[in-house]
Amino acid sequence: MKRTAEIIFTVIGILLYAIPVVLAGILLSVKDNPDFRAEIERGINTAPNADELGNINMDQMIDFLGTFTTVILVAAVLAIALGVLSIVFLKGDKKPKAAGIILIITAIVMTFGTVGLGLFAGVAYLIAGIIALVRKKKKPAEDPNTLESY
Repeated sequence: MKRTAEIIFTVIGILLYAIPVVLAGILLSVKDNPDFRAEIERGINTAPNADELGNINMDQMIDFLGTFTTVILVAAVLAIALGVLSIVFLKGDKKPKAAGIILIITAIVMTFGTVGLGLFAGVAYLIAGIIALVRKKKKPAEDPNTLESY
């Protein structure tokens, strides 16, 4: 049985999970840039509610931003790896139920793991997982002439 629809939705999910990977990579690469730090300070100081923010420690904020970005990066890369594993299971109709379960669990967990950045990718994985679980194998048609009578 061909699993083209599941594979297409999984590939779409992989491509959509690549977006947080790229964004996280860019953010991690500029995290230690002094110009980036100055731009964040300028943005905080010119914010309409700058008085309410109080005294913010920029080092702690940049460290938090780096940690937060790393968590998103790891979650998105893990989601991509599980998507590739599911495609391997779906190719040749080897383990479609396992692939469906992996896709559904990955869709739910990694949507939260990427803090909503992987929402559309999670939807694609969820659709692929549901299709993989619901679709049944076709039974071969029986030819009455090949049956032996007892």
